Amino acid sequence: MEKPFVLLAEDNDATCTLIQALLRNEFVVDIARDGLQAIEKLKSRHYAAIVLDLRMPIADGFAVLDFMAAERADLMSRALVVTASLSPRELERVSQYPVAGVIRKPFEVDVLQNAVRRCAQPHGEPHFRAPLLSGSMLLLLADLLRRV
Repeated sequence: MEKPFVLLAEDNDATCTLIQALLRNEFVVDIARDGLQAIEKLKSRHYAAIVLDLRMPIADGFAVLDFMAAERADLMSRALVVTASLSPRELERVSQYPVAGVIRKPFEVDVLQNAVRRCAQPHGEPHFRAPLLSGSMLLLLADLLRRV
């Protein structure tokens, strides 16, 4: 049985190495080092899951999300935003896309692995659609809500 493909759109070498190592037993990890590469890869292959950083050179993660919303809406529920920092404005902007979830770096290994597994479930099985938030993201949201 062939392993499903996961697109990892990430420009940091260390993060790419780590995520690829975490996923390679179950998935073939295809790496895009910038948003433009990610868009080109999305045009030519079906991915079981997309792990997407927001801050990348050439085209950022929001450009990738915009492309997916317009051209590959079928993949939106398979996209996980994995990012180091998320301002309140960016958090609001991400919430406009029907992504599977948001995971803040540094992430917990099991949280990332389980989220990718849920996104990669074969069509017809229930997908994980509720926003996925790591413990640090929950703290950030609680702090934002306390300020409102």
